[in-house]
Amino acid sequence: MRYTQGFLFCIALFGFWATPANASPMVVFNEVVYDGPGSDADDVFTELFGNPHLSLDGWSITATNGSNGVVYRTIDLTQTVIPFDGVLVLATSSAAGAVLAARDFIANVDWQNGADSIQLLDHAGFVIDALQYGDAGIYNRGEGTPALDVASGFSLSRDEFGTDTNNNALDFAGLATPTPGLGPTTSSVPEPTTFALIGLGMLGFAFRRRAVNAGVPPITDL
Repeated sequence: MRYTQGFLFCIALFGFWATPANASPMVVFNEVVYDGPGSDADDVFTELFGNPHLSLDGWSITATNGSNGVVYRTIDLTQTVIPFDGVLVLATSSAAGAVLAARDFIANVDWQNGADSIQLLDHAGFVIDALQYGDAGIYNRGEGTPALDVASGFSLSRDEFGTDTNNNALDFAGLATPTPGLGPTTSSVPEPTTFALIGLGMLGFAFRRRAVNAGVPPITDL
């Protein structure tokens, strides 16, 4: 029993070492409509995907004008919490239909039409995620290559896995029928790094060797 407890403790400790002390929780832009058909305000929304129940106190979204690189709007996310399903939908006070039904937080997310960008900043001001839609040249403020500047009524959305390669062109595609509140439809767990696998293997070997040297049969089934 003591070996089992020690092994689990070391796994937890190893996980602590492997996580940077100043790392922010994972939160990304998952789907965005910035240009609705007709009057934008009832159709536009910005969907975040992240750790359930995470408080976004001190976090913000900034929007940058692609023609001059100037931030034209900042939205304070204080008092906002990621819902239990990990999907947070921000929409305007004029939201209607499916957008209204999915809305979790009221904010002016009627972003300018492309080429422009939005950035998600944590409480320390670090950019956690960024989406550039349309190519603004020297004023691009997204990740990697810009995503498409989609037609009116379309959304920019990640795939069903919420894939994030830090390249907007690869991670976002246009959807003719936006899906506010749906989020990634397939849960994905990050694969352990090679370093993590080696570390866990070494821990297992160490406990097995200690058990054998002590004359105690090694635990093979936890």
